[in-house]
Amino acid sequence: MPFEEENSEKIAMVGLGRVGLPLALAFLEKGFFVVGVDVNEKKLEQLRKGEMPFSEKGAEPILRRWIQKRFTVTSDLKGAVSEAGVIILTLGTPIDEHMNPIFEQIESTMVKMAPFLKAGHLIVLRSTVYPGTTEQLKRFIERETRLIVGETLFLACCPERIAEGNSLEELAVIPQIVGTLDEASSLKAQHLFKHLTSKIIPSDARSAELAKLFCNMYRYIEFAMANEFMMIADNYERNIYEIIELVNRDYVRGGLKKPGFAGGPCLYKDGFFLINDIPYNELISIAWKINETVPAYLIHNIKIRQPLEGRKVVILGLSFKRDIDDNRNSLSYKAKKIFLKEGAQVFLHDPYLKPGDLGTVLQDAEVLLVAVNHRSYQELSLEKIGQWVKPGCIICDIWNLFGTNRILFQLENSLLPQPVPLLSSQP
Repeated sequence: MPFEEENSEKIAMVGLGRVGLPLALAFLEKGFFVVGVDVNEKKLEQLRKGEMPFSEKGAEPILRRWIQKRFTVTSDLKGAVSEAGVIILTLGTPIDEHMNPIFEQIESTMVKMAPFLKAGHLIVLRSTVYPGTTEQLKRFIERETRLIVGETLFLACCPERIAEGNSLEELAVIPQIVGTLDEASSLKAQHLFKHLTSKIIPSDARSAELAKLFCNMYRYIEFAMANEFMMIADNYERNIYEIIELVNRDYVRGGLKKPGFAGGPCLYKDGFFLINDIPYNELISIAWKINETVPAYLIHNIKIRQPLEGRKVVILGLSFKRDIDDNRNSLSYKAKKIFLKEGAQVFLHDPYLKPGDLGTVLQDAEVLLVAVNHRSYQELSLEKIGQWVKPGCIICDIWNLFGTNRILFQLENSLLPQPVPLLSSQP
């Protein structure tokens, strides 16, 4: 991302997580001054040293180029808001133990910010939120200040749409949705994001909020359909990968997705922002149930072929998707708990979260679960794995990483690791 001429407007990036920090770096490269606000002092110290607190392609050189120059970080929300012309909120919106959305971070931040809001401020809500949140913020601002949204202060919902690990690349090419409650706010927000991308899609705020949630749920439901089809194919003693090939090859109306673990903080929780107000929510609810039960389903199929008590089990991959170091709501940990409950000895490996010598981890393994399809695991071969694991090791490869078209198979012996199907694809 090339450096551009200085832009005098200062941005306050409130929240320096996996959404806010890459966005701050992108604006820095476009000539903006950015003050980053976060409550995590350890993270702030890391950033001041020029160290990224998480993995993001191409981010650290940019951080080192601008930290303590155009980029300062602080826990002082008052100072940041007072100095900035643009305030971007990238705060977390988790769910509680009852699957209800929690907006405490946004609500408490708005309360703290209110006394320091001033005429001309543009507030951008970039968090994933409940439909109607932007309207709720408008009411709060106009109740707590003398400012009028669309006249003296401007407000927009501009949901993030990038993939973790590739944020800086994708910000320039993925269309930016700008949802607002008035034309003046729309023009202000469009002008801001045109520094990052020429592809701007203006809309109303509630549609923008729903677009983010619908996008995540569409992907999540696709995973659920693929995982349910896997279970149905299993029930009929047929191979899901062969069926997917039959459906998709050279067929204009194909497009069946492959099964896999579907986790992460967005896919796991975002559906619960949508289902509280409607009586007919079965599709989203069932998608969550299907995806969350995939580890138990696979482990059950392993267990009926080989008792797990006392067995050495290795789980490869701990993040919620490949090639990132984020393990929030990863299904790998659910799989670990189930294996432990069955009395297995569980060993973990992940190149980003729990690195180590893979051969040592796999030595004498009796069950191998490929939970994440990291690119580094694609370099493995069954022949190499066969040199480490015990003869007869059961491999669960839901991602078809090894290209056998088998979700469950067994290595015949350590010298001749030929896949022996546990679910026959033949009549």
